[in-house]
Amino acid sequence: MNERRIAFAMILAGCLANGAGLGNLLWAKVDYSPRMEWLRGHGTNQGEHVFEGQQTRDGGFIAVGKTRERGGRNGDALVVKTDGQGKLQWQRTIGKRGRHEEGRCIIESPAGYYVGGVFTDEEKTGPGMVMLDARGIEVWRKVYPQARHGAIRGIDLAEGGIVVTGYVDYAEKEVPFIADEGKGFVMKTDARGKPLWRKELDLPQGTKVKADKQGGFLVCSTVWRFSGGKDHQDACLLKLGPAGNLEWKKTFGGTGDDQCFDMDLTPDGYVLAGHTTSYGKGGWDAWLVKVDHKGNLQWQKSFGQPLGGSPRLIYDECYGVKATADGGFVLACGSGIEPKNRKDRKDPRNTWAAYLVRTDHKGNLLWEYTYHNPKEGHNAAEYVTICKDGGYLLFLDSDTTGNMGEENIGFLKLSANGAGK
Repeated sequence: MNERRIAFAMILAGCLANGAGLGNLLWAKVDYSPRMEWLRGHGTNQGEHVFEGQQTRDGGFIAVGKTRERGGRNGDALVVKTDGQGKLQWQRTIGKRGRHEEGRCIIESPAGYYVGGVFTDEEKTGPGMVMLDARGIEVWRKVYPQARHGAIRGIDLAEGGIVVTGYVDYAEKEVPFIADEGKGFVMKTDARGKPLWRKELDLPQGTKVKADKQGGFLVCSTVWRFSGGKDHQDACLLKLGPAGNLEWKKTFGGTGDDQCFDMDLTPDGYVLAGHTTSYGKGGWDAWLVKVDHKGNLQWQKSFGQPLGGSPRLIYDECYGVKATADGGFVLACGSGIEPKNRKDRKDPRNTWAAYLVRTDHKGNLLWEYTYHNPKEGHNAAEYVTICKDGGYLLFLDSDTTGNMGEENIGFLKLSANGAGK
């Protein structure tokens, strides 16, 4: 019995028990959104930004991001591990003084954790991986020097090793939202990071990579195209064979800018997520795109303005998506007014909210959840994982959690779907 039928049965039983009659069911309104179970904050006094996270095999959670170097202008990678209630178990800062380093993606294996990003080895910075054991102790580090600057932005376990994607030959050491002038690549390594093969991609960067259950690999990204008389951005999905050879390439979007930052596998294809100006209400809206196994578009949906307000002023940005067990989808987003769009300084939407969207298998909205604390500071959901108990863990960029300075990593645990507050 699905959650809607269960909720209806509960309402029916309550109405009949109290003699309310079936007529009152017409006025019954059920809130299917989850409730907050707990919220924790971790990080340093230097300020953090989180990129990814997941639930670990032991029931805890792990997050990866970057922090500012103590007393310097560069960055360090940061990995935070908690127990199942969000209590800190260990926290590791990875970096060398005077060098810019960032953690951008993470995946767990039976031996520990692989962290991808920008790392330094023998004074050379480049796309790299660090292997941590279960206690967060560094086991090995691999950096893959290339022309100028680069980064690993996506990582997954693959048969016999690891698969990563990212970019090289970029002019700046800091990782941008989109490395428009970089050169994308995908690479498979063994379990110790030794390259087995590497392929250049016809993309400025690889954003996320997945080992496909159908065989081979998938890479998503954002590309520039020209149509409708102007240049604009589109989402892009590549299907690669087992040795990284291109099988097909598909783009999705309209005449506005449409950016892709995450993807997931589904039983009948793939789902992409990001944000769009082509299909929303006039500004940036969260964007969900469903395609089949051959990359053919099945449908697309946009979401936004959970707190109301003008769609042209508010940015609804999505950086994470997960397919749910019932065939639906959940999107991790932030919603707020960018400083350049501010007209009313007292508008609470100037302070960003964490925004979670839950849909059915056709992308129809089931519920929205927002965490908004405008009197204390910003919160934005950067990533989401579906927990073993059916609930959700949002990884937040947060000004309001923990006892450190502003800009920390928030771990927000939500219950499974059901009547919530």
